[in-house]
Amino acid sequence: MAIHFIADHNLEALLERLRRYGELHAPVRGDDGVVRFSLLIPGIIPDLTALRTLLPPKKYLLHPRETILSYTSEAGYQLPVEISPPLIMFGLHPCDLAGINYLDRIFLGDEPDPLYAARRSATTLIGVACTPDELCSCQQILSPLKALSDLFLSNVEGGFAVASGSPRGDELLEGIKDILEEQEGDMPEDSRRFFGHAVSEQPRHELDVTLPEWQEYADKCLGCGACSICCPTCYCFDVLEFSGLDGRSAVRVRQWDNCLFKSHAQVAGGMSFRKDRAERFRYRYLHKYRSFGTLHGIPSCVGCGRCRVVCPTGIDLRPLAERLEEVHHG
Repeated sequence: MAIHFIADHNLEALLERLRRYGELHAPVRGDDGVVRFSLLIPGIIPDLTALRTLLPPKKYLLHPRETILSYTSEAGYQLPVEISPPLIMFGLHPCDLAGINYLDRIFLGDEPDPLYAARRSATTLIGVACTPDELCSCQQILSPLKALSDLFLSNVEGGFAVASGSPRGDELLEGIKDILEEQEGDMPEDSRRFFGHAVSEQPRHELDVTLPEWQEYADKCLGCGACSICCPTCYCFDVLEFSGLDGRSAVRVRQWDNCLFKSHAQVAGGMSFRKDRAERFRYRYLHKYRSFGTLHGIPSCVGCGRCRVVCPTGIDLRPLAERLEEVHHG
C-alpha cells in the first residue's frame, strides 16, 4: 500500500506549514533539562526523543484555574465567553492521545462543558509514535480508550510515515503535499495498538476495603498531589467563590483538586466521606484502574509513567494493578 512519507530534512518545513493553521505547541526541553509542552518558536526543533513531558496536554483543555461565573450588581450573573484561537499540539504520544479521549468522554458528554468544548474544537492533535520504557504500563494493561489524532507520524528509515485520522487531518495533508512523498509499504506498528480494545464484560470482584496494601501505600504517600497534577486523565476540581472588596462583584473559580487531599472529600460541617489516607488511596486506585460513574469499567490509567517519575517516595501502583486486574500484555 502507498504511504505518505516526509523526510527528516523536511521536518522544519513541516512545522512551518503547521503554523499556518494555528499556534504550534510541542515538547521542548528547557535549560533545566525538563521537557514541557510549550510554544514552539521558529528555529527550535521539538524533542521527539523524550517519552514524557512534565505535565500532560490536559493543561490546554482543562486549565489549572479559571473563572466559570462572574457577578456584578450592574450586569448580574455572566458566564465567561471563551475565545479559543486555533492550537496545534504536535508530538503527542498515544498515551496522551488516549488521555484526551478520556477527558472528551467526561467533558463532551450529554451536557458538554462550554469552556472545554470551545478549546477542544479549536485544537488539532498530531501524534508521534514512541517505544515504551520501563516506567510505562500501556503495554501491560490494554486500554479501551482510543489514541485518536488528526495526523499521526510513525518513525521509518529516513523520516516519518504520515497518516490522517480525521477530515482535519486530510486538510493538513493537502496543505503539506508538496513536501510529502508517496512510498510503497505499510504503516509501522506502534504503541497505538495498546489502545482501543473492547472492554471485558466479565464481572470483576470488588476490591476489599481491608486489603493491607491500601494502608501500606498510604503510609508511604505524602499527599502532595504531584501524581494527580501530572496525570493525563485526572480531572477532579474544586469550586471556590470570591467576593470583591467593593461588595458589588464576585467570581466563581474552578481549579484542579486531588482526591488524595484531606479536604477533597470534606462536606459542610467538616464531615468527610474518606477520613483516612488509606481510604483516599483506594479511591484513587479505583479511578485509575476501574473508573466509575458513566465511565465505569473504563480504566483511566493510560500508562504514561508520569506518576512514578514525580512521586517523591517512589510509589508504583503497577505491581498491585497486575495482581488485582486482568492483565493483558501487548
